[in-house]
Amino acid sequence: MRLKDKVALITGASRGIGKQIALGLAAQGANLVLAARTAEGAPSAFPGTIDETAAAAREHGVRALAVRCDLALRSEVEHLCAAATAEFGQVDILINNAAYFGPGHYDAFMDLSLDQWETMIDVDLNAPVLACRMLLPGMIERKRGVIICMTSVAATHDVPPGGRGGISPGYPAAKAGLNRFVRALAAEIKEHRIAVIAVEPGFTVTERTAIIFPQKNMDFSAAHSMEVPVRTVLHLCTCADPMAYSGEVIIAAQFAKEHRLV
Repeated sequence: MRLKDKVALITGASRGIGKQIALGLAAQGANLVLAARTAEGAPSAFPGTIDETAAAAREHGVRALAVRCDLALRSEVEHLCAAATAEFGQVDILINNAAYFGPGHYDAFMDLSLDQWETMIDVDLNAPVLACRMLLPGMIERKRGVIICMTSVAATHDVPPGGRGGISPGYPAAKAGLNRFVRALAAEIKEHRIAVIAVEPGFTVTERTAIIFPQKNMDFSAAHSMEVPVRTVLHLCTCADPMAYSGEVIIAAQFAKEHRLV
C-alpha cells in the first residue's frame, strides 16, 4: 500500500513503539490520528505526549490529529473513531498498539481488584475489538485496509507470575484473546481484502521499560531496540500484499531478520 494521503490511527502513540510507528508512517506520507491518555495538560511519569508526536509528524508535511483517549472507557474509544472519521473521512490503517501497564499489571491474581481486572481486559482486548467494529464498515466499503494488533509472547508462553517479578494473569488472558480475535476476524473478512495481523514485538527497550525494568531488576541482555517491531509493522503496512500475512501472529524479531529489515 502506498501511504501518500492514507490515514492511520495509532493507539498508545505518546511514546514507545506507537510513537515510532506513527513517525514512520508519517515519513511515508500517511496522515495520522494519534491516541493516548498522555496529552498536554495530562502529564505522565514517563516522557512523551500525543501532542509532541503530532508535532513531530507534521514536520513530514502530513496532517496529524491528537485525541486524548482512555481506552478503558467505551465512550472514549467511540469518540476517538468518530473524531478520526469526521476529520479525515476514512481510516485506512488501524494500529491497536496501546496496552495497560497501570495498577495491578505486575500483581498476583489474588491481589487484584475486580476493577483492575476489568480495566486490563477493556484496554488490552475490548478496545481493539471496538475500534475494529467501528472502523471496519468503512474499510469494507472501500475494500481495502490493514489492521494490526500488537500482542505479546505472554499470550502463548508461560511468564513469571505476578507478584514474583512477573505480570498479572489479566495481561496474558487479554492478549491470548486478542490473538484468537485476529485469526477469527481475518477469516471472516478475507473476501473484502482487509488484512488483520497480530504482531508480537518481543522484549523491546522503550522509554517505559528503560525506567521500569531496572527497578524490577530485570535482565536486559535479550532485549532489542524499537527498530525491530517498528520496521516490521511498517513493512506490513506497505508491502505489496498484506493479505499474505492476514490471520497470522508475526514474531517481529524473526520477521525483521527474514526480511532484512534491520
